[in-house]
Amino acid sequence: MFRNRTVVYLGLFVLLTMALGACAAPTAEPSEVPPAVEPTAAPPVEEPTQAPPAEEEPLVIGTTDSWSSFELAGVYNFHDWELFHQMADGLLNNVPGTAGEVTPALAESYTVSDDGTTYTFTLREGVVFPNGDPLTADVVVASLNRVATIEPLFGDASFLVTAYVESIDKVDDMTVAIKFNKPYAFAPGLIATNPYKIINPNQWTDTEPNTTNTAGGIGPYVLTSFTEGEEAIFEANPTYYGEQPAEAKVIVRYFADSSTMALALQNGEIDVAWKQLAPADLTAMESVDGVVVDRAGGTEIRYLVFNATTAPFDNPQVRLGLAMLLNREEVSDLGFQGIKVPLFTMVPPGFLGHNPAYAGTEDVEAGKALLAEAGFTAANPLVLDLWYSPTHYGDTEPDVATVIKQQWEASGVVQANLQFVEWAEYREKGRGGELPVSLLGWYPDYLDSDNYTNVFAHSPAAWSGSFYSNPEMDALLDAQEAEQDQATRIAVLEQIQDFWVEESPFVPLAQGSLAVAYQDGISNVILDPLGLFHYFLIEKQ
Repeated sequence: MFRNRTVVYLGLFVLLTMALGACAAPTAEPSEVPPAVEPTAAPPVEEPTQAPPAEEEPLVIGTTDSWSSFELAGVYNFHDWELFHQMADGLLNNVPGTAGEVTPALAESYTVSDDGTTYTFTLREGVVFPNGDPLTADVVVASLNRVATIEPLFGDASFLVTAYVESIDKVDDMTVAIKFNKPYAFAPGLIATNPYKIINPNQWTDTEPNTTNTAGGIGPYVLTSFTEGEEAIFEANPTYYGEQPAEAKVIVRYFADSSTMALALQNGEIDVAWKQLAPADLTAMESVDGVVVDRAGGTEIRYLVFNATTAPFDNPQVRLGLAMLLNREEVSDLGFQGIKVPLFTMVPPGFLGHNPAYAGTEDVEAGKALLAEAGFTAANPLVLDLWYSPTHYGDTEPDVATVIKQQWEASGVVQANLQFVEWAEYREKGRGGELPVSLLGWYPDYLDSDNYTNVFAHSPAAWSGSFYSNPEMDALLDAQEAEQDQATRIAVLEQIQDFWVEESPFVPLAQGSLAVAYQDGISNVILDPLGLFHYFLIEKQ
């Protein structure tokens, strides 16, 4: 920028006074010359002041979901994974908007051995953590091996590494080899899951769970502030190796219920209303000027969990008898208020080997007969507690539990008492074996039928609070997992789902969809089958 400067010059005036004498008169003395006047300096020209640049308004995302932990090896909660997704990459990442497609991330490339068991990754050069520490093979090995170390302490999600990986080795300073215990067709999808995110061993201990550690890893954002139940603040990571996020700052605001969040969106207090707007609020938002509602098919499933080590739910007849008393259409329409559709197997339609084995089993009289064989009749009803978390899955959860209770009690042979606690305590009670019958939901870790079967029913099935164990089921699950011929694998998967009905350790209820509402100045909102929400892609005008 050019600036004008004004310089003022004052001339010097000298006044000389001379006295001229007359002819006969004496000459007069000359007058004293007055002192010269010093020029006056011009005042300095002030630099024009520039107003500081206006700070961009942050992107504000609302949710009724709840946080439970930042411990990478332990968290098995999709909201926790969503937070980590913004601030930590893995060797591979899922491609946003795709059905399980993966792409190199912290690794620039990888190769697979001829026998399909060893994946060798070449790391990107020059990548650093937000604190400046470099990404090296030693860091990757330490990060991944830490998962197994934490597993006995708090390792719900750690099995995604420990159940499949045989070894993790440094090849050289920038090369790492992950050897699986056998070939898995879905191994790249596994490597893109949350427990495989790379964290800095200088910032994470391996002697205890780091449940409140917000250091993250290497991602588009850094989590700069977190207050449980109130807000999470993300700011762009200036050293990120990839593209900078669309918005420099994102604030996640937590709401107690859907209606409050919907009102905040309508009033412009938040930019995006994410999981979960209740069906009535979603419908209302569709008629609000300036608000956009997007919906997409989802891979979420909802189901009942029986603690198979607690009497009488250790009896498959009791579990199946209760399953037969259900009316899924009613559960979907009245409980989930039409935002989900009935599901008759744990493997959703479209996945390999889908077999709706529960179709045709909704038979009250047959269910009562099974319960009678187990000793439960109108004179001696089965008294049970049905547990749920009131907000984690959205505001419809109390309605879902109520509809199931009513269906069971309509048989005349069941008395169901509804019990609830918030999510963090709910998960602790489930893992501790304190919930005899409970409601859970599932988004897949990787898009394969294995993730709807093996992860659930293979012993010891502890993460869900089921603790189901059956060697026959284990053998079938192991067989489908290792089978390389697709036709043979489909046949085994179908057999698993038929056997599942007989055992009923988990009972499928409904399949969900994804929905989000946002201000019309927001763009690049992507809903994908994994249910991950990509804060770093969203743009705000």
